[in-house]
Amino acid sequence: MPICSRLALLLLALPLFTHCLQDDCRSTRTFVQFEPVYLTEAQARAGITVEGPRPIGETGKIYAWKQYLFLGERNKGIHVIDYSNPAQPQQIAFWNLPGNVDMAIRDHYLYADQYMDLVTFDISNMQQPVQVCREENVYQMFGFDQGRGYIVDYTRTETTEIIDCADDRFNNPWFWNGSNIFIDIAAFDVQPGTQNGGAAVVNAGIAGSYARFAQHPQFLYGIDNNNLITFNVDNPACPQEVQTQSVGWDIETIFPWDNWLFVGSSNAVYIFNNSTPNQPVLSQVFQHASGCDPVICDDNFAYVTIRNGRTCNNGVNGTVNQLSVVDIRQLPNATEVATIPMTDPMGLALTETHLFVCDDGLKVFDKTQSPNLTQVAHLTQWKTQDAAYLGNNILLVVGPGNLYLFDVSNPADPKLLSSL
Repeated sequence: MPICSRLALLLLALPLFTHCLQDDCRSTRTFVQFEPVYLTEAQARAGITVEGPRPIGETGKIYAWKQYLFLGERNKGIHVIDYSNPAQPQQIAFWNLPGNVDMAIRDHYLYADQYMDLVTFDISNMQQPVQVCREENVYQMFGFDQGRGYIVDYTRTETTEIIDCADDRFNNPWFWNGSNIFIDIAAFDVQPGTQNGGAAVVNAGIAGSYARFAQHPQFLYGIDNNNLITFNVDNPACPQEVQTQSVGWDIETIFPWDNWLFVGSSNAVYIFNNSTPNQPVLSQVFQHASGCDPVICDDNFAYVTIRNGRTCNNGVNGTVNQLSVVDIRQLPNATEVATIPMTDPMGLALTETHLFVCDDGLKVFDKTQSPNLTQVAHLTQWKTQDAAYLGNNILLVVGPGNLYLFDVSNPADPKLLSSL
């Protein structure tokens, strides 16, 4: 066949060939849509109300003070539990407080974040907490619309579409549509408080390792997604903001130890020198793999769990699940000296001799030879998220919708005392 005839046939076939390519240039994509939730100022600053005990839903931050345990449900409120008899803890109330994530206590004052504010309650009467102070606009919100109010949260829905290659969304893992955010589910992997250290705070309580508050005798520290906020508590009934400093992105936890503050983010631990407590100074940034990141310390080492979690790092490829041991004896220099592979590590707690890690249940390590840790127990029958050592050989552990109290007088053989 002459070349010109073959060329003519090729040109005739090209539209059909192109059409086939276009038909194949499609992708079925599932997007996670995040739609903003707006509240008016009055709604965002609704007061606390007391309800009777109710079933524990989504477990959040934990705190212990005197004979009471406080278990948060994110953005809903706080369960109040009397554990004076650890074998039979009693739920005594639910404090309905929309917008609350975490809490701390000093004397008989409870400090609670509520969306953009820090609110102080007198809890002398557990059945009748009284608001005594509100420090407004100290926490960063997602945004504000003059007509609709504060963006306080985002609701999640999923939608599946067939996307053509000509669509701008074909090569983008996320995009905006108005005020809504869409993220390709392939890049968004969602899975489902700190022990006190440092200077002694009179009549303060004990928090879990995911805490967003830390205390000093004259100051209270809080974090939001980006900032470290310092409050003066010379008047404990009404903390006053004295400084807000930007730290980084995805700030998650804070742990006070000696004259230092350890602020955990999704990819680093920020170490602040707190010798001048009204103005903490960033001294070192200890980088680690991206992942959810609570951190706690003893006199010599910091213990950091790094989890390939979906809510904290959007499922970034290459993340790891591990426990890192960091030498802090020469602060501000901090050096990772050991890593232990984990399955899905979350919160952790420690005593003088042992470390408890919420990972595929509860793992117990002898840390007397740190940084060389020896695993001495692994309890797999419970799902766990966070832990706190309450003293008197009592370990508090929370999991999805559950609270457990263990006797750890023999750490190699923890005994379940009770559960809710």
